[in-house]
Parts: sequence; structure tokens; C-alpha cells
Amino acid sequence: MKWLLAVLAFASCVTVPPPLPPTQEDAGVVMPAPVDEQSALRTVVQRFVTAAEAGRFEEVLSLLARPLRERYSVELLTRDFGTDPLASARLSQIKLKATGPFTETKDIASVEWASGRSLRLVREPDGWRIAALE
Repeated sequence: MKWLLAVLAFASCVTVPPPLPPTQEDAGVVMPAPVDEQSALRTVVQRFVTAAEAGRFEEVLSLLARPLRERYSVELLTRDFGTDPLASARLSQIKLKATGPFTETKDIASVEWASGRSLRLVREPDGWRIAALE
């Protein structure tokens, strides 16, 4: 009996840490694996080129960096791509060269698509976006 009282007295002195908060996995949310940045960059460029070639300028606009989205419209993109006789050749060259490798800093990436010409992307909160075709 004394032994039981001693165990109960000792147990009342031991503090139990609070339970850990539930993780996202406990809540049924599966976290994605880290994305290979080179692959993410290639995907954005491929989507851009494919959408432009198909005349899906609403999608093209959505793939542009914020300053370009604010400056362009679907109508302006449609006109610019439609009136530029070299647009198709440029898109083909970009598609060919955008398989990488991209040079990348923290929030800026680029790939040369022609001699002295590069495609620049910037990382925005929702992912990589086309910033310039220089």
C-alpha cells in the first residue's frame, strides 16, 4: 500500500508535456515534395509558348509577371502576336532553347534563346512568371 501511495505521489509531480499540434498530414493534407526549380521554369516557358502558338492569350497573360500583366491585355497580346511576322519563329526558338539549363538567382532566372537574346523569369508569390524576352 505504501508503495502504491509513493508511486501516485511521484506521478503527481511528473509533468507531461502538452500534445504536439496536429500536422497537416494528420489533417489529411499531403504536402507536395519540393519542386525542382529547373523543371518548374521549363514548365512555365512551355506553357507560355504553347498558349501563344494556340492563340490562347488569356493564358499567356496569366503567365506574365505582374508589371507586364498590368501593361498588357488579351486584345493587345492578340494584336502584337498577330502582326509580328517573326513571332512564330521566335516562339519556336524559345521552345527549343528553354529546355535549359536556366541560370538562376534567388528570384530571377533566365535562358538564352538566341545569340544575345534571353528569356527572363521572376518568382512571384504564386510561382515563376515571364518577365522579359530580351
